[in-house]
Amino acid sequence: MSAQVYSRPLIPLLIGLMAGIILGSRFAGLGLWAAGTALSGMALIFVFILQNRTARIIPLLLLIAAGYLSVQPWIHPRFTSNHIRHYLDSQPWKVVGVIDDHPQGHRYGQRFVLRAETLEHNNESFPVTGKLRVTLSGLEALLNKGDRISFTGRMRSIRNFNNPGGFNYKRYLAFQGVWATTYTHVDELAVLSRGKQNNLSAAVSELRRHIAGLIENCGDDEQIGVLKALVIGDRSSISADTREAFNRAGVGHLLAISGLHIGIVASVSFVFFQWVLRNFEFLLWKAWIRKGAALLSLLPVVFYGMVSGFSPSTQRAVIMVSVFLLTFLFEREHDLINTLALAAMIILVAYPPSLFLISFQLSFAAVLFIILGLACLQNRLNPIDAADGAMSLFQIKRKLKTFFFVSVFAIGGTLPLAMFYFNQISMIGILANFILVPCAGFVVVPLGLLAVFVSPVCLVCTIWCFKACGAVLSICIKIIHFLANLPFSAFKTVTPSVFEISCYYLLTLALLSLSEIGRETAKDPKAGRPAEKHQPGTDNELADGIRNQDEFFGAFRQSGFLKLRFWKWGPRPWGRRKLAGVVAVLAILALTGDICYWTYQRFWHNDLRVTVIDVGQGSSALVEFPGGRNMLIDGGGFSDNSVFDMGARVVAPFLWQKKIKTIHTMVLSHPNSDHLNGLIYIAKNFNVETVWSNNEMSDTNAHQMFSQIIADNGINAPKFQQLPRQQNINGVKLNIIYPPKNFLAKKTEQKWRNLNNNSLVIRIAFGSVSFLFSGDIMADAEKELVSTCGQGVESTVLLAPHHGSKSSSTASFLDRVSPEVVIISSGRKTGRYYPHPAVLRRYTERNCRIYRTDTHGAISMESNGKRLLIKPFIVETAGGRI
Repeated sequence: MSAQVYSRPLIPLLIGLMAGIILGSRFAGLGLWAAGTALSGMALIFVFILQNRTARIIPLLLLIAAGYLSVQPWIHPRFTSNHIRHYLDSQPWKVVGVIDDHPQGHRYGQRFVLRAETLEHNNESFPVTGKLRVTLSGLEALLNKGDRISFTGRMRSIRNFNNPGGFNYKRYLAFQGVWATTYTHVDELAVLSRGKQNNLSAAVSELRRHIAGLIENCGDDEQIGVLKALVIGDRSSISADTREAFNRAGVGHLLAISGLHIGIVASVSFVFFQWVLRNFEFLLWKAWIRKGAALLSLLPVVFYGMVSGFSPSTQRAVIMVSVFLLTFLFEREHDLINTLALAAMIILVAYPPSLFLISFQLSFAAVLFIILGLACLQNRLNPIDAADGAMSLFQIKRKLKTFFFVSVFAIGGTLPLAMFYFNQISMIGILANFILVPCAGFVVVPLGLLAVFVSPVCLVCTIWCFKACGAVLSICIKIIHFLANLPFSAFKTVTPSVFEISCYYLLTLALLSLSEIGRETAKDPKAGRPAEKHQPGTDNELADGIRNQDEFFGAFRQSGFLKLRFWKWGPRPWGRRKLAGVVAVLAILALTGDICYWTYQRFWHNDLRVTVIDVGQGSSALVEFPGGRNMLIDGGGFSDNSVFDMGARVVAPFLWQKKIKTIHTMVLSHPNSDHLNGLIYIAKNFNVETVWSNNEMSDTNAHQMFSQIIADNGINAPKFQQLPRQQNINGVKLNIIYPPKNFLAKKTEQKWRNLNNNSLVIRIAFGSVSFLFSGDIMADAEKELVSTCGQGVESTVLLAPHHGSKSSSTASFLDRVSPEVVIISSGRKTGRYYPHPAVLRRYTERNCRIYRTDTHGAISMESNGKRLLIKPFIVETAGGRI
């Protein structure tokens, strides 16, 4: 280890910058303090430089303050008086603006971001500012970045589904500067003028369209989508089934342009330019062959990054490869850790919200753990006293081992992030990578890149290259589907918390550190470093570049600007071993405590918990009984799951966040889409023991799919007449009080018995606290329920029938139920009035406390049988005790 603590100064500075960005996204109103800290830090550093004194914490504080300030324009922007946010959720507008990014295709048309210029209504026009996301339906229109267009649509504010563990869609779009969404049809759109782009941007856009057009003639739809992703970074043509197959097989990373692609471009370019430059004698005399080849190789690397769209993973790869090539120019040893830190620093300085992007986190985590892991295993991967005759065989084995461990460390480094964002682990990822990465990396990608570079000069060669890629991909995709369809190929996981992810990484880094220290001590127990210094050009170059001090950046530390020194600290290997051991023990203890905490939360608690989930215009509720059993009542849903799957996007993440993978009882109150469709994903991907329903059939595809999943998974689904009308679950009384057992026989005679009025109604009571889940029953059903059950419907909490519709919540029903709290599950305000103002007045007249999922988000309730604690996800009106 270097005698300086900051032997790699970019690493602590990067950590400071990231910490500042995180603080800036979490805490508001500290801008003046951060600015003061930044200015004071800069002044102190300047003084320290003049006095040649040691700077310790000041650079870190400066970067933390800078990170805090850098993210504020996205987290807490200042809107002008004519910003489009002031015109949302009102009448339709004629919007005129300029397309701000490259339109992306989707199932029903295109999506793009529009930079609004003017709004028009009733022949009046006025200028506006701001960006909105436009979803264009109909046949795909030929639109490009920079086109000025007009259309008519209703601009809406962006709304999250506000549940614990939910995706913050509003913040995701805010990081892109987008504060509104709108939908329009291609018939409503007019192109006013075509965009004017600079020559380079226009050439790149034209090349991307040209390559995409050529690829579309070289295979079936599935091959075309994958080949576009591999060559030009366009993943819009990949179907959801294909994407899921890649993810289950553990090779989803192949669909993103990353270091594999950029590394191939750099390697081929470097070898090619070296061969060309060797023909110039004066370059040989000046020893500029490698330097010139490195400089020239930057051009195709950057060009391909532009062609592929410059995603965060591509940015990281381009920056790392570029820095690596520049080390040839400066004749400095290449340090991969510092290069990775530099790449992250550049990306975050240019665009601070990158820190919160999934691709940024996965990309850097994978590369970091590959670097650290291979460094720890280098003595096992490199030859030791191998005979010349055995070297070739040993080299093959070494490369296979290296490739195997690269996959292991990449998967291990991204494991908690994959669980956090995707809730899925592939059990065959290492095997699939071992088979498919060589095919993609050494056949498809090189041929595809060759086609890109020869396309301007040889169209026939380009087409043949793409056809060959399609043929290879056809085999690869069949293998992927075979592996993905294996029952054990992947399984869903619960969502780890940030605390658990931190413990995992601390434990993993500590174990890697112990392994590295043990290897160093074995080589030279006195000095704590390898006995023999490595010579450049040997097979140890990768790991030694990681281990040795970073001379390249050391040159900058010795420059006139950075005269400040960092404090010295040089612990021996035994000291580092002790520190790593302590960190490992603390991480294990923390994870053990976390397991005990969640075991109590899931299985040992003795209270009743009810959460009404925010599913927009629909209904879904989770009941957690004392002792750990649970019940999911309805799942919400939109009319078409292919547009938005409520179960996959909202209900499942909520359950995974609560560490729930088993649903003991799933209840479908009635087969309307806003109650049923979200259950389809849950039934397919969770361990569901029993399904309750009223057995009323529906001819919709969703209901047929739900029934088929129940049959295929062998889920117990008793007939309605066989359902237990009364149950006692660890002290909690559960009663099915509606509809009557013979309601289907009465349906032909009593026309009011429609799907809504036939909803299952369940009353759950724990001590003196009770809940009434009323489904979508309306006035006629409410009347029958009151007449048959009498005082049996009285409840502390009423889940408003039919989302607060005016057809429900009659006065006689409310008088008999006599609720103290009413929970309304509904979406944003619509012309259909859910909830209806008249119904709200009835609740208010009876002094009911009203909570709504559209304003409060998820409503969590806990009861010990005597008191009720209500905790809305969004605290607009404070929850309390009853």
